[in-house]
Amino acid sequence: MRLPASGVQYSKVLEAAYAYLGDKLIDYGYPWHIRTGLRLLESPAVIKLALSVSSSLPGIPRHMRGFAISRDRERLDDVLGRVFRVPRDKPVRGRVLLFVTNSCIAWQSHTHLVYATIRVLTWNGFEVIVPREFKCCGAPYMHMGMFNKAVELARHNIEVLNKYDKAYGIDYVVIPDSGGCQAQWLEYERLLNAKLNIRQRVMNTLQLLDKVGLVGELGPVKMRVSIQHSCHLMNVAKAHDAVLRVISKIPGLEIRGLDTADICCGAGMMYPDRYPDIAREITRQKIEDLMRHKPEALILESVTCKAHWANIIRENNLNIKLLYPTELLDISYISGGNKGYETIMNRVYFRA
Repeated sequence: MRLPASGVQYSKVLEAAYAYLGDKLIDYGYPWHIRTGLRLLESPAVIKLALSVSSSLPGIPRHMRGFAISRDRERLDDVLGRVFRVPRDKPVRGRVLLFVTNSCIAWQSHTHLVYATIRVLTWNGFEVIVPREFKCCGAPYMHMGMFNKAVELARHNIEVLNKYDKAYGIDYVVIPDSGGCQAQWLEYERLLNAKLNIRQRVMNTLQLLDKVGLVGELGPVKMRVSIQHSCHLMNVAKAHDAVLRVISKIPGLEIRGLDTADICCGAGMMYPDRYPDIAREITRQKIEDLMRHKPEALILESVTCKAHWANIIRENNLNIKLLYPTELLDISYISGGNKGYETIMNRVYFRA
């Protein structure tokens, strides 16, 4: 999986577009304080500080506030740089590289999703390697017209993949329930003008499990749920049907499909901050849809969607849980009485 030494044709087209459009492209409708904030949020320390104050300070972008109020207690640093092995009584089915990074606000705030992903994958026979070296997928920079930065990040992340592929032999790169990150990874071949076999290797957690089949006893989860699809997962990764197939196997789960499930939840491209009127209208329709179906939980397929909906739930005083598909599968495995499942992360890791 060699990268070209020079000459990135796709990025040159993007650079030419930027040179022609100038500020019209890089501003892209973002207020100045949001553009400045996105540039600053690369340092893990700055992200931690931002998460600790964003739920209370005025003038904070809605996405940031959503990440802050849905922040987890788990620490991402506790799993970075570790290899999580398959339990001894289970056959090894493959080895995955988990794409998470402490230089991204999504993974620092929704770390419980990372933990659930590790449990689910190792229980299903996949050794999980969690590198410390990954950086942002590059999507926020593409959205702001900073194409050189997006190419730089793509090159870095592919080099990390190559390093671990050489050391361990990697079957898949798994991206925990983040349609936007997965879609950006699927752009890497064009960004780097290289044949990387990305689409066959980069997968959502449940997309992979749909491909290979589930292992273990799924316990009952007696809950009414509705699903809001991730636009990127549905339109780019084409993985939303796989997600539905897997969670449909959970006993006791009553799935009430939203009429608007395939329409953007309102979070896309930071609409709540850039185009609040559009976001409010989308939100109004979504809430009406939820009131018709009356779910106990809304299943969201992407971390940015969940940050957005954390705000909506709070502001409208809705008694609805927000869950990821992988989190729902994790709950089912716990309910199934799989001996050793809940403590799997306490005893089967070593440092990479």
